[in-house]
Amino acid sequence: MTKVNDFQECLDFSHDHKNEPFWEKVYDKAFPDMEWCKPCIEKGQGQYLGIDRIIYLVNGKILTVDEKLRKKVYPDILLEYLSNDRTDAPGWMQKPLHIDYLAYAFLPTKRCYLFDWQMLRRAWLHHKEEWFQIYRKVPSKNPGYKTWSLAIPTKVLLDATKRARIIQV
Repeated sequence: MTKVNDFQECLDFSHDHKNEPFWEKVYDKAFPDMEWCKPCIEKGQGQYLGIDRIIYLVNGKILTVDEKLRKKVYPDILLEYLSNDRTDAPGWMQKPLHIDYLAYAFLPTKRCYLFDWQMLRRAWLHHKEEWFQIYRKVPSKNPGYKTWSLAIPTKVLLDATKRARIIQV
């Protein structure tokens, strides 16, 4: 029997972990000029645009982050390409989110992969057709619909985003 996900339960899990010291430690290490960071848990435009956290740097620059947290450790990163297979609503990887970074963490190991959003999107757009042929499609059953993600091996995704930073014209 396939487990049915409850969107509110998943959202509550995510919100329950927003204030963990883990996240602030991640951003302290990633951004040496961070003055403060604040989780965004209110429903609204920010959540729709993918913003889970705002980071304020000492120079006044503001960064926005979408946070993904997995309960178990896996050798891959799930990239959601279809949010709702009944309505064909695009997944977060298919949207032009208003974020600077995607923070993808594994709770048991407290390991976080911080992806520059534009480079991740560039890698996705360049490789997605190939990846759909090679890698596992992962359904997540919800009441009345499924959400679909592509399981990209972590090393493959890290290499692809690294190459995405090289621009040849």
